[in-house]
Amino acid sequence: MARFVKSSSSASCLSATTTFLPSASLSRSKVTLTSSSRNARSDVRNFFYAFASLKRPSLSSLTQTSPNEFYRSFFATLVILLRMSSVAYGITDRLIVQTTSGPVRGRSVSVQGHEVHVFTGIPYAKPPVEDLRFRKPVPAEPWHGVLDATRLPATCVQERYEYFPGFSGEEIWNPNTNVSEDCLYINIWAPVKAHLRHGRGTNGNDHAGKADSEHLIFSAKPPQNTTNGLPVLIWIYGGGFMTGSATLNIYNADIMAALGNVVVASFQYRVGAFGFLHLSPVMPGNEEEAPGNVGLWDQALALRWLKENARAFGGNPEWMTLFGESAGSSSVNAQLVSPVTRGLVKRGMMQSATMNAPWSHMTSEKAVEIGKALINDCNCNASLLSENPQAVMACMRSVDAKTISVQQWNSYSGILSFPSGPTIDGAFLPADPMTMMKTANMTGYDIMIGNVRDEGTYFLLYDFIDYFDKDEATSLPRDKYLEIMNNIFNKATQAEREAIIFQYTSWEGNPGYQNQQEIGRAVGDHFFTCPTNEYAQALAERGAQVHYYYFTHRTSTSLWGEWMGVLHGDEIEYFFGQPLNTSLQYRPVERELGKRMLNSVIEFAKTGKPAVEGEEWPSFSKEDPVYYVFSTEEKTEKLQRGPLAKRCSFWNDYLPKVRSWVGSECENSNSASAAVAITYEQQHLVKWVIMLTIMVKSIFQ
Repeated sequence: MARFVKSSSSASCLSATTTFLPSASLSRSKVTLTSSSRNARSDVRNFFYAFASLKRPSLSSLTQTSPNEFYRSFFATLVILLRMSSVAYGITDRLIVQTTSGPVRGRSVSVQGHEVHVFTGIPYAKPPVEDLRFRKPVPAEPWHGVLDATRLPATCVQERYEYFPGFSGEEIWNPNTNVSEDCLYINIWAPVKAHLRHGRGTNGNDHAGKADSEHLIFSAKPPQNTTNGLPVLIWIYGGGFMTGSATLNIYNADIMAALGNVVVASFQYRVGAFGFLHLSPVMPGNEEEAPGNVGLWDQALALRWLKENARAFGGNPEWMTLFGESAGSSSVNAQLVSPVTRGLVKRGMMQSATMNAPWSHMTSEKAVEIGKALINDCNCNASLLSENPQAVMACMRSVDAKTISVQQWNSYSGILSFPSGPTIDGAFLPADPMTMMKTANMTGYDIMIGNVRDEGTYFLLYDFIDYFDKDEATSLPRDKYLEIMNNIFNKATQAEREAIIFQYTSWEGNPGYQNQQEIGRAVGDHFFTCPTNEYAQALAERGAQVHYYYFTHRTSTSLWGEWMGVLHGDEIEYFFGQPLNTSLQYRPVERELGKRMLNSVIEFAKTGKPAVEGEEWPSFSKEDPVYYVFSTEEKTEKLQRGPLAKRCSFWNDYLPKVRSWVGSECENSNSASAAVAITYEQQHLVKWVIMLTIMVKSIFQ
């Protein structure tokens, strides 16, 4: 995957060309030549026009030319050639940056009058292939020569979304580069004001770090003064820890870097079984064969590389902010609190997910069970793990990556029950998220956190595709509603399910269409909004400064059905500033919203407080759960409290009490014996007690 261009002399620089991404991979921002590139072209063109206009001199004319005229013409030509050489050298060499791993060459893009230097595909780890598959990442070897960082890196192995072939609303989340296990690379955007630390590399025979002072202008070692440099925002993509890529167009940071005047970075990390296969408890003495959470270890290694090299790209390593959405948001959460990376970064933005969400972590026992199933599905015999783990893992490393990628989905067990993800392994994650938070000292940490209005509808459509249409709302009969709700909450006790169904039953309007909406709300509240709300309160209680947002705008360019509302992930393009791209079809109010949201991120990265121009945004706490609403509606009150206070109180406060009252073992939704263990009269008694309690609770709130 690594691409190198040797830089040995002026001649080589003359022949070097800047490599741009193919048109299919370009961001939505227009890429134009920089002024220096245009000047270089003009100089070259003018010289050759002048040269072509000269008549070929005859031998007699040369002999008649005086020595002074000859030398004057010769030196004039030489000056022109040298100027061409220096300009051509400047085109390529001014975008060479010296990192701790070696020199890298980027490319330059113009974004609405601002120039941004872009570096894509910088390796931070050895390719995790063959013997390194399933293992923790190993730092990349330093390289010789100049690495070509002008092309997007590969996407880590995963399956594509193909529920709606040809539908661009789905396609934007699919890999836009080739899929490979060799995928651990970093991308960086640096505005011109970032003052890159240039380096020419070497002649290709010696290590770049040994270049002399004439060729290597600066190294990546930070100076004593740590106040210099721009803020650095580091994006971690989502995808349920099963899919995703930093290269997706929606994550393009051209505008964020250009208009925000910040350095932005992103990186690939392993997903699915390649990133989270956890078998260490059943392989004593061979734990490192498949320790689990190596996707999180990938992230940690990338963060350390960025910390070491921030100044080389004009950033300040003490001014770093993590931000991510969905699984990327949970990853931000993990990196902030894990003992492996704690203190590395103290500022994080979490969009739509936290580690305490039901889908965002799993027990070690569950992960081992899923891992064994995958081994058997790949014909590698999990029964031999205890007696010959090395042979089993050698077998798994010989299996084709595509086979593993497909077979792992056999353990998908229902909506948002992914077969891979962060595991409570005792190392990266010593305990479950809420237990860790009880003793965590978050003083000095700045957190921006929030949700979108309709977090659940996207997942509802994919898991119950036979019931719902992506374009039109569905009138859902009561029996189908109950069937879906019982399926979604099949791990809950019957008493808990009765409470959930009561809470999310609409007593007004068209019950068929309301049933569809209520299921979407239940999924969004349970899996996203209410865990986020609970975790935000815990962060504030442990000393963090927390600012909460709630995104309620349905973008005019949305391709999904109106009934799906404001989808999970809809806020991403606004925080990245995409509506400010004048070539895209956004309404004026959406451009203004995009400006406000981008500014809030930039201000948060700079100060720890996501200020919105001319408006107050107080910090969030359990006692005063104030949040800011991002909306285009003028009548919407910007500061509210909650969000969804009553609905989240149901999940975070009331439902645990139901569980304790009834007892988690008195009923089992999947057991026939449990179905007859409680009489018909008792079922109705429990149901009425629950209903009465909820009604009384709602009256006095």
